[in-house]
Amino acid sequence: MKNNKLLPIQILTLTSSNMLTVNLLTIQQGLVSVAKQDAWISMLLGTVIGLVGALLMYYLSTINQGLDLPEMTLHIGGNWFGRLLLSISVVYVLIYSGLTIRVFVQALQLFLIDRTPMLVISIIMIIVIVCVVSKGIETIAGVIDILFPFLIFTLILLIAALVPQYQIINIKPVLYKNMFNTFKASLPASGALAGYGSIVYTMKYVTDQKRALKWYLSGFFISAGFFILLTTSTILVFGPEETQRFLFPTLYLSKSLNLGTNLFERLEAFMVVLWIPAVFASAGIYTFSSIRNFIVFFNIKPKYEKYVALVHIPLLLFVAMYSKNQLEALEHMKSFDLIVVGLIIVYIPLLIILSLIKKRREVKVE
Repeated sequence: MKNNKLLPIQILTLTSSNMLTVNLLTIQQGLVSVAKQDAWISMLLGTVIGLVGALLMYYLSTINQGLDLPEMTLHIGGNWFGRLLLSISVVYVLIYSGLTIRVFVQALQLFLIDRTPMLVISIIMIIVIVCVVSKGIETIAGVIDILFPFLIFTLILLIAALVPQYQIINIKPVLYKNMFNTFKASLPASGALAGYGSIVYTMKYVTDQKRALKWYLSGFFISAGFFILLTTSTILVFGPEETQRFLFPTLYLSKSLNLGTNLFERLEAFMVVLWIPAVFASAGIYTFSSIRNFIVFFNIKPKYEKYVALVHIPLLLFVAMYSKNQLEALEHMKSFDLIVVGLIIVYIPLLIILSLIKKRREVKVE
């Protein structure tokens, strides 16, 4: 892949797009099953936890300027211990990318193209994603810059159209004998936001890194805001009991709208079509990150990097098709959302500590 450059403002669209993944279609069901009517508070708390993680990721990038996560892991950990640490990221990013594709293909089949085999849809999506990703981060960012405004505009319209259907009684009583469950649900909520971690793969390409923080945080808060609003909207429209029955609550929100016109008679199918660019963006960034992991882990020369991208086609397809059914795939996604919380709590601080120790030693040597 080419060593492209990014403008600081492109960190906004890259970060926000990577956060607005299939989790935005599914997270409400999991939160409500734990925190009931207070799931929206769990999402707020999850945002606070996520912000701490985002700042840790950003700090790790700034103290290792010019390096992405796999490069800095080997730089601070050495050849053997560094590869041991990097293997965690190699496995996690690859599997999460494949799961993202699988869960969205399930949504496509459920709401739009139920007669097309899952294998066919998955192969087409993966090939398109890998072809774009193989062109480099600048191409990925350029495509996302075009698609991002359409996604944001659609989400704003959806939330605005739902307001007349809000029933305040659905979020009452607030925190009544439910404090523990509300805090418990904040962990998967923060995990669902973990797409901000793309900063440790994209920061090295930014031309003016001093200006990147404001765009990074802007992207974080835009996405986190939509998670909070859609979680709240789902509970206000359906109530906690009914929300638990939906695998893709956000799409059922669009299905519940009555716009008084036949133009959007199947609005949920229209929403699925509009969500394709969002999932493409997120899966593309994860795939780019996975390719970078493989290149650095196996010390692959630049002239062979294109083959690493091609190898990801069967690898992603295997991960996407591994789950036996919809529920199993969604459970795997939920598990990985919790795993990433552990990685942010342990893995990232460890890398920060090792980075600071290495820098101190380098200063003493000088």
